[in-house]
Amino acid sequence: ELCDTLVLDCPPGMSLLSENVLRAADAIIVPVLPSPLSLRMLEQLQSFVAAEGWSDLAILPFFSMVDRRRSLHEQVIAEARSRFPSLLKCEVPYWSEIERMSVRRAPLPAFAPHSPAAQIYAALWKEIDSRLRP
Repeated sequence: ELCDTLVLDCPPGMSLLSENVLRAADAIIVPVLPSPLSLRMLEQLQSFVAAEGWSDLAILPFFSMVDRRRSLHEQVIAEARSRFPSLLKCEVPYWSEIERMSVRRAPLPAFAPHSPAAQIYAALWKEIDSRLRP
């Protein structure tokens, strides 16, 4: 089965661009930092989508830049998991290996295909795929 995927990386916040991306999308993958402000953004996004009546738009949030050594991250993640059942299980940690993607201007599979970080992203995409094709 052929599946077309287009990934548009938009800055956070509601703008004419992001509204049109939402209008055209079947699913939106939302990286969420483990912070109260990011949870508020996710809540606003879900409210906006509901107000527009886009019930067929899948919103797939996941935690990114997670540092489990920080008590605030632990607390926010625990709260979010109870408030937002659509949160993906996979979490992307705050690792320098992941930050190197921007320095190298390349995705992890290009320079570290067998690294633990690349395996986390592979697991994330597998979970996304399973949510979109049950």
